[in-house]
Amino acid sequence: MSALAAIREKCLDCCCGNRNEVKRCAIQTCALWPYRLGKTGRTRRPMTEEQKAQATARLMLARARKQAVA
Repeated sequence: MSALAAIREKCLDCCCGNRNEVKRCAIQTCALWPYRLGKTGRTRRPMTEEQKAQATARLMLARARKQAVA
């Protein structure tokens, strides 16, 4: 189970299993509150085509190295 899934389960437990109550939770001082819906809420930063190509090249290189070690 992922950390976000575990947080979601804890929030459901806190709200007696009611998903709507989890969405309406008003306890913003809870450390889990930002993650209660099973998402981080972060957005991806926009990347240029050049940055995407560089990231793809790094990923391919990392995968090739991993296969070489295995």
